[in-house]
Amino acid sequence: MRTVEVTTPSGQRWGVRVVWEPRWRVMARRFGGWRAKRRHDDVGPGDVLSGGADVSSNVGSSGGSGSSGISDELAVIAVVLFALVAVGVVFWWVLLPLLLIILDGLIVLALLLVSVVARVLFRRPWMVRATSGRGEVTEVEVVGWRAALRRRDEIAESLRTGLKPAPHSVIV
Repeated sequence: MRTVEVTTPSGQRWGVRVVWEPRWRVMARRFGGWRAKRRHDDVGPGDVLSGGADVSSNVGSSGGSGSSGISDELAVIAVVLFALVAVGVVFWWVLLPLLLIILDGLIVLALLLVSVVARVLFRRPWMVRATSGRGEVTEVEVVGWRAALRRRDEIAESLRTGLKPAPHSVIV
């Protein structure tokens, strides 16, 4: 949301904005274990790669008098296997991640749309927050988006004239 920057007559800078945040305190109390606790004996992402593998191959020619027809067939089979592996690698490392990113984006958009509609239908208040440069915070809950924007402008104007907004009030 757009922050309105205001300077009071005493020279203190304030930022006033409409905030939409979930109720983390309530959610953390209700679902207290939603964050995984990390222990020191956990395996990190670099630990898996530290073992490494020593792979070597001994490729040579047998020097036999084999038929050229068999070697041609083996070459075709090798090319087909290589193409299948290449297609699998491209799908696994390029196409599948792109499809998952697109799917994640669609899910986020759907959740955003549902949450905005739910916020409007259930008349959840918007938070208008004024924050000073020194860390002072004043919050006002306002029901309705347009009312919240009007209240943001009113708080900015009152700060501009030198008045302090009333903290933690609810306007319906």
